[in-house]
Amino acid sequence: MLHVKTEIDDAFIKRVYKTSAYVWGFVALVLLSFGQWWAIAGWSWGSILSAGTLWSLQYIIRRAFVPENIKAKTQLGKFSILKIAAVIPILLVAVWACKHSTAFIFAFFAGVLLTQTVIVLKVLGIAICQYSND
Repeated sequence: MLHVKTEIDDAFIKRVYKTSAYVWGFVALVLLSFGQWWAIAGWSWGSILSAGTLWSLQYIIRRAFVPENIKAKTQLGKFSILKIAAVIPILLVAVWACKHSTAFIFAFFAGVLLTQTVIVLKVLGIAICQYSND
């Protein structure tokens, strides 16, 4: 019998990454079958930004919001600056590429929504499973 997780546990984010990778691969194959190279690039860049944002939140929350960590504020500040420095080149590539293809920008924004959509759908699935088990 298939065991479905009916709660948000420590491995939830790991499952979000895994599901996001599967969804990314599926959508990339669909776009490839239509020969949409710019859309694949946009989807990939947006997905990287989305997963990177989730990873950065996970990283900083697990390290900065610990009561014993007295350097949390400086870590948060340094990490925020590094994050901005990493996001700016991705956005510059997106702006440059959207001059060449409208499909790129739509796929880019769809990719940016990837991990958030996976999280919402996983939480809805958990809620439905809990409701049906009651």
